[in-house]
Amino acid sequence: MAVFLTVMLTIPLILRRYFPLAVLIFMMVVEIYYRFLLIPEYRYTAYALLFAVASAAALGSRQWRTWVVASVILIEMIAIMVLAIVYPESGWAQDTPLARSLMYALNLFLFGTAWWVGELFRSRREREADLKERSEQLKIEREENARRAVLDERVRIARELHDVVAHHVSVMGIQAGAARKVLDKQPDKANEALSTIEASSRQAISELHRLLGFLRPKNQVEEVTPQPSLKYLDVLIKEIQDSGLPVEIRIIGKEQTISESIDLSAYRIIQEALTNILKHAGPAKATVTVKYLPDMLELDIRDNGKGRITNNEKKPGARGIIGMKERVSLHGGELQTGNIPDGGFFVRAKLPLGRGRV
Repeated sequence: MAVFLTVMLTIPLILRRYFPLAVLIFMMVVEIYYRFLLIPEYRYTAYALLFAVASAAALGSRQWRTWVVASVILIEMIAIMVLAIVYPESGWAQDTPLARSLMYALNLFLFGTAWWVGELFRSRREREADLKERSEQLKIEREENARRAVLDERVRIARELHDVVAHHVSVMGIQAGAARKVLDKQPDKANEALSTIEASSRQAISELHRLLGFLRPKNQVEEVTPQPSLKYLDVLIKEIQDSGLPVEIRIIGKEQTISESIDLSAYRIIQEALTNILKHAGPAKATVTVKYLPDMLELDIRDNGKGRITNNEKKPGARGIIGMKERVSLHGGELQTGNIPDGGFFVRAKLPLGRGRV
């Protein structure tokens, strides 16, 4: 019997990782029965129960762990007291109340220590799992941020390329058409148009070099042209005028120092709006108004041509208004576009100062 009970108190420990609470309850029942048989070897197998208590505290389910372990310890302590009363000859009945109290305290200490060790291992395991989960989450967030940064950069480069290529190619196309019409009768005007085409092509190449310069490795140094800004607005206006579109420019308010990002976006919005007028308005006159406010830069570009439907930007390749919306949204601003009742089309942009992301 002693051998059988000893096996029953040790073999279940193999399953403690899978059924820690059930193993503890089973071993408690066997261990109490073992004690009441007054088999001397129970003192050694009792350590298996302590190991089961520690395993239950470390691996048991969060909902039942505390209740089961506490109940097992309480039942064990009651069993020890009952054994001392029912079988005084068993050796549990100590000579004095003090010795008996010390015996109870020792058992309570052993069970409490086993519980504490199990909780310690559980806490460390949960902390390691939490750190691993956080590490995985940080890795996912880092990859997502990198992916988003690449996507944002691709959108920015695509927008810049569109602004550069669409504007200069449109100008060259219009000038080439004008040169073809007057080539035989007015060679001087044809020569002027061809000179404008040459200048536009050179400027387009220069700006493309500037954009491509950002894509080269950091250790590859190359001189690039300055960023377009409102300081060069007169050059843009002259280029548009040379393409056959009369443009009037108005500056309202005192010019301020603004961030490079807003400066570039404002220039590109004006450039794209004038390019669209060249492409869609037909014979027309354009007006560009730049208004400096204490906390806002307002742009208003309008023409008196034939106007156009505002949902044209949904057609394949017509990305102009979408690009302007992206630039304004980048700075938390507002963009309005639409046909003018008396004829023509307008683009109105509001760019808050101080919120631009450089």
